[in-house]
Amino acid sequence: MSESNNNKIKTVLLAMLVIAALIIVLMVWKWMGVKSDLAELEEIKEAERIEMQLQVDSLMSEHNRIKEAYGQLADSLKAKDSIIQANAVEIKKLLDTKWEYGKTKKKLDRLREITQGYLHQMDSLYTLNRQLMAENEQMREEIQVEQRKSRQLSQEKEKLSEKIVAGSAITAYNVQATGIRIRGGKREEPTDKGRRIDKIKVSFSLSENVLAQAGKKTVYIRIADPNGKVLMKGRGDDYSFLYKGERLQYSIMENVSYANQSVTVETYWNKLPLQEDFTEGTYNVTLYLDDAIVGQTSFKVR
Repeated sequence: MSESNNNKIKTVLLAMLVIAALIIVLMVWKWMGVKSDLAELEEIKEAERIEMQLQVDSLMSEHNRIKEAYGQLADSLKAKDSIIQANAVEIKKLLDTKWEYGKTKKKLDRLREITQGYLHQMDSLYTLNRQLMAENEQMREEIQVEQRKSRQLSQEKEKLSEKIVAGSAITAYNVQATGIRIRGGKREEPTDKGRRIDKIKVSFSLSENVLAQAGKKTVYIRIADPNGKVLMKGRGDDYSFLYKGERLQYSIMENVSYANQSVTVETYWNKLPLQEDFTEGTYNVTLYLDDAIVGQTSFKVR
């Protein structure tokens, strides 16, 4: 019986050793596979980088060839040439660092689009130049007269459009801002002492304008401390807006129902839980509406 038990134990141990060996082999095999995949991905990424580098070099070589071919005509598009050169340098810098394929490809596509636009403009200038040279003095004068009329008409239309836009603009007046201390849980008390300020109260009135488009108006308010730092709840897009094509962070966003009549608004910046006491100095408050600055004010903290 003892010998039989020993044989059984040996058999079990041998089976366990075989299973352990198989597990080790499987783990090594999977590790080698992952390592191989990573190496392959690195090779693909390097191939993509080289391909993009070749595309940039090819685009710039063709661009420089076009400039030389058109000679002095290229001087009229120096500004666009500078943009093209700057974009090419930026892409090359990206390719020499930890670059992202999507971001770099997007910039490369944009560079290709700009160079194509440059070529089209150059062709247009060349065609126009040949036409002007082929015309006699009388024809050139007629064209110049028509061009002057067209420019004058465009200027008049532009001035009219500016007057219409200006006439339909909404402005903010009676813009005021002050520090608020909360007493007794509800009562508001104005204060200019930074350590006592719980809120910043901002009030303003939107002007009456029968030419403006009625409806919901979104007013963005930026409160900047004496160092120019804007008070904000977060840095993401949820706390930002576009002004003249630039994305800015706001302190307060207020939706106002506007019916072409004057409307007064009161809103607050509530001190954040981890926010330090308000810095001593002058705080600047700016109001934005419909891609324009419509009001400003300031208040002091001591």
